[in-house]
Amino acid sequence: MKTGWKQELKENLRGAVVVPSITAGLVAGVLTVTFMFSYSAVIFTGELSAYVPRATGQLLFGGVVIALVIGLFSELRGVVALPQDNPTAIIAVMIATLSQLPGSALTPEMLFAQAVVIMVVSTALSGVIFYLVGRWRLAAFVQLIPYPVIAGFLAATGWLLFKGSFSVMADQTFDFIQLSALGEVMYLWLPGAVFALITLFVSLKYSNVFIMPGLILSAVALFHITLFLSGASSQEAIAEGWLLQPFGEGALWQPVPLSTFLAADWTLFVTEFTGLATILSIALISVLLNLTALESAFNRDIDVHREMRLAGIANLLAAPGGSLVGYHYVSLSTLGRRMRGDSRLVGVVVAVFCLLTMTVGAGALSVFPKFVLGGLVMFIGLGFLYDWVVKSWSNLGRGDVAIIFAILFVVEFIGFLEGVATGVAAAAVLFVVSYSKLNVVRLVMDGSDFSSNVDRPDDHRKALSSEGQKILYLKLHGFIFFASSIKLYEEVVGALTREAGPPEFVILDFQLVSGLDTSAVHGLVKIKKKALEVGTQLALAHVPAEIDQQLHEEEFLDGDAVIEPIFKDADSALEWCEDFLLRTAGVDPSPKALPIDDRLIEVFKAKAVVQKFRSYLETTEFSQGDVVSQPGIKQRLLHFIEQGTVSIYLDELDGEKHRIRSAGPGSMVGVASFFRQGNVGTLAVGIADSKGTAHVLTDVAFERMKSEDPELALTFQTYALNYVSDRLASNLRTLALVLRLEE
Repeated sequence: MKTGWKQELKENLRGAVVVPSITAGLVAGVLTVTFMFSYSAVIFTGELSAYVPRATGQLLFGGVVIALVIGLFSELRGVVALPQDNPTAIIAVMIATLSQLPGSALTPEMLFAQAVVIMVVSTALSGVIFYLVGRWRLAAFVQLIPYPVIAGFLAATGWLLFKGSFSVMADQTFDFIQLSALGEVMYLWLPGAVFALITLFVSLKYSNVFIMPGLILSAVALFHITLFLSGASSQEAIAEGWLLQPFGEGALWQPVPLSTFLAADWTLFVTEFTGLATILSIALISVLLNLTALESAFNRDIDVHREMRLAGIANLLAAPGGSLVGYHYVSLSTLGRRMRGDSRLVGVVVAVFCLLTMTVGAGALSVFPKFVLGGLVMFIGLGFLYDWVVKSWSNLGRGDVAIIFAILFVVEFIGFLEGVATGVAAAAVLFVVSYSKLNVVRLVMDGSDFSSNVDRPDDHRKALSSEGQKILYLKLHGFIFFASSIKLYEEVVGALTREAGPPEFVILDFQLVSGLDTSAVHGLVKIKKKALEVGTQLALAHVPAEIDQQLHEEEFLDGDAVIEPIFKDADSALEWCEDFLLRTAGVDPSPKALPIDDRLIEVFKAKAVVQKFRSYLETTEFSQGDVVSQPGIKQRLLHFIEQGTVSIYLDELDGEKHRIRSAGPGSMVGVASFFRQGNVGTLAVGIADSKGTAHVLTDVAFERMKSEDPELALTFQTYALNYVSDRLASNLRTLALVLRLEE
């Protein structure tokens, strides 16, 4: 039974997770406020910089709503969801473009209104899209993202967090070209780096829930004790870069008034369509990537469609307040987990912190040392790098590791989404290379190794045994595409050009083939041309409808090299080829009537004994389509076919009847079920292929035979045992060959 969020919160407040959860929430809250200020500063620059506090209030409103809704109802406990930075640069460019339009008379207030409307509309539309994607279950494609790409995505997230920590601690960006600049402010970031390394080491070695809060409080206390002993003031520490700049006093959030929407020029949305479409596309891709990444980071499966609906509702609620698009935040969501406090309290504390900041003010944040804040960001980043780079080195193949490093490289020097796209492309190439090494030919056998399921007379079997190498059977499997079709071509052409001479027939069994691409179809056309050159005929079996259509479109079935029509199964194709070889050898493959007395004389040797055995049999006639034997009949019956043929099918296997044997004159039908102990009845169904005659031995008659003439019954049982043994031996030879070929 699921526990409601109210009950969960009560249990969390009384449990061991309360301290680490609240600590993680407070740390995430401080980071959230700084993030929201930075997002606002990116969008509103220059003459619009005066609107940064107001815009920050809007983003904090979004933080309250999104963090609370997703934090309380997500399947991932401890998840933090916030307005994201993806739209900021795009909106900034859109506003800058509007201000530079020819003849533009937009005032700063109008530009601010335009930006707010873009934020509201993009967030609302994203909410609708998120919800519909979850409602219509369209997010399944995210499950197709290869694991190395997810690992690379998380590793890249860790790398960006590692780099970003220097901006938090020293107001310097991490740039390989300008590393010397970081060296000049080493005194600002080195304590944070040491703090991050110690925190990472301790978190990996110990799992006590109080360790992380203790480390953070100890670092903050140690800094302020050192500051007090040095005699420096807080203002001096702020000026030196040790503490956060004051964010200002008083409330930051102001409701978005109707006048803002009226001040916006809605006709300009035509020129802003591309930017809006970009925001929506990036938001959709990013939320799906984040959810997949969180599944891996939290090591659990989640209902992605439910999370999408939840994110949609959260954005629709946050949009009227002027928020940016928001969803699950990967880095901050893992903070509570790393601090052993992954509970719903984390999201609630973040929401409360944002609420207090936007309504009361953020002046108190200035007491928080920047190296501790940045050190925690670096700790999260290093944790990601350790989990998804260091561990992957020993757990994944070198090709997968190369994909992770390729993503890191592209993310560093080009961009984040470009890095993910590169990873997907590299994984696709790696898959093609790996899959092309798999042979699409699962089995290769010739007619001397196995035969069709047709009961044939001894002379027919001998003729086929000597001619069997003229039939080549290939069982194909998997998806055949441009790379794997090359091996198929080489396999078939190798058989067509062998020194012993080409086979007369090549049977291609498509039962296990899931599909063909265009190149594979052209590969089959090349095989057909080669077969035509050497006089070999191709027989196709078990061809799915989609592949059949592809072959018809390429006119593959036209001409002399392909037998038409396509056979429903490999056994039918093999029977057709055997019949052709028998006719070529001057043997009529059509079943001839075999009087039962002629068959029984081989068993009992004396006519008198044959006549006595015949007295226990009942003669029956059947027509084409008649059911000779079927499951569900409790009476056991043994049929001796004298004239006509009966096909034995596994009844309704996979919704279809599959022929496992064709019994003609001289054959017995139902031997195994007749002698099996227990009242289980027939296992397969026998259907007459033509008009014929059979002689039936019932279980009642056989019991009477055993009572009246035990020697006669024993002789017949011995014959029946030999009959079944011969068939079993033939099946075992084929099975042994198949197992040997599949090793």
